[in-house]
Amino acid sequence: METTAYNLEDFIQCCKSNPENIHVEYDALLNARQQFGLNTKTDLLGFIGNDGLQDLTYVNTELWRNNPRKEKEILIDSYKFRSNNKRGYIAFMKGIPGNYMIKSFHLDHDKLTLKDIGNNSGKLLR
Repeated sequence: METTAYNLEDFIQCCKSNPENIHVEYDALLNARQQFGLNTKTDLLGFIGNDGLQDLTYVNTELWRNNPRKEKEILIDSYKFRSNNKRGYIAFMKGIPGNYMIKSFHLDHDKLTLKDIGNNSGKLLR
């Protein structure tokens, strides 16, 4: 897919204003704690809701492969971001009742591209 399934600003606003409407998968919360120092769901959603996801870049939208209800198609939007000197990855979707769910939140382990090197050459040479 070439376009997002969900409005990113709506998701970020929901993290800020309606955190009770967001579920965070166990592995996403564990990675947030271990890799970004965001120890609780409140910490993670506050981070997202207060512009912690810098330089957001849309990656893709795809079907949720592990959807237990195969008759209901659910899409996942994923983004890469930067937070200080860390590069991260977040994937989220809207669940069946309409609430958001953060499926993934972790360091981005993709190899650096020439664009990344060009934009950050001073940091990389330190």
